[in-house]
Amino acid sequence: MTRPACSITRRMCDIKKRTVLMALAFLFTLILVYVRFYVDARLTITSYISNLRQEHRRADANSPSYWDALLDSDTLTGNQIMEYFLWSNRPSCQLVHDFGGTLYANPSGMDGQKSVCIDPQVAPKPDDCLVYSFGIKNEWSFDEQMSHYGCEVFAFDPSMGKEPHDHMPGDVHFYNWGIGDRDKHEVDSNWKIRSLSSIYEELSVRHGRKIIDYLKMDIEATEWQVLPDIIRSGMLSNIRQLGVEIHLVTDAPLDKYRELAKLLRSMENMGMVRFDSEYNPWFLGDFVHLQLWKHTQGYEIAWYNGNLSRPATPAFVF
Repeated sequence: MTRPACSITRRMCDIKKRTVLMALAFLFTLILVYVRFYVDARLTITSYISNLRQEHRRADANSPSYWDALLDSDTLTGNQIMEYFLWSNRPSCQLVHDFGGTLYANPSGMDGQKSVCIDPQVAPKPDDCLVYSFGIKNEWSFDEQMSHYGCEVFAFDPSMGKEPHDHMPGDVHFYNWGIGDRDKHEVDSNWKIRSLSSIYEELSVRHGRKIIDYLKMDIEATEWQVLPDIIRSGMLSNIRQLGVEIHLVTDAPLDKYRELAKLLRSMENMGMVRFDSEYNPWFLGDFVHLQLWKHTQGYEIAWYNGNLSRPATPAFVF
């Protein structure tokens, strides 16, 4: 029995429709695979180029002349200035430990900690090390931990309203002096301010004429007056490691930040090797002249004195 012609035609039409739909579905699948492959390839290439550029920047940043040339550049930008402050140079120290600090939330993290390089060539020697700590604010965690590590600690802060005393626990000696670029008495606050060299000369009767294995400063922007005096007085050569929280105002022109960056860079050119920098996420401001908004105003930066490095010891074998 033969089928009607209209039935055969309808069947062939259905077959053609299914064939066309299958072909379209296959073509659509191919297009999706191609687009996915193309996008992934572009992202991979973009990420590779970005990482390569970052590696080149890091390599350049670790070259002796990179930051000098950048800070002298006529095209220097605000972002580049901040890159210099945040430059950690971590390859310069293999083992970095944080001492002290307070845990905060929103955002979560430690504030007030100081980085210490524990590499044998520059590490404070337990039971034979000297620490000066300026800026306490009744927060003794750094001083107590350095004392527990095995250092004799001298702590200083004129703002706490406390008389000189030995702080417990630990081997911590407190003085109600502030540090400045010269010896003076601040009448308004009734604070006794002294230069680092003056303090060291008086206290050498107690601790001898030893190297200061770690000098910590958190002194609310006074570091910009103190650091030049430390350089001028020659005390920089008597400091093995230096940890400073630097503070930046927000309303200065670019050349002011350039001047501050060059001060830090001058210490590095004298042999101070940076090994860490961490920004303060709780201390933010709008740098109007730099067009930087909600940017950090504080950086914890740490250096060791390459001129005081001890002979290298054999590396550990794992």
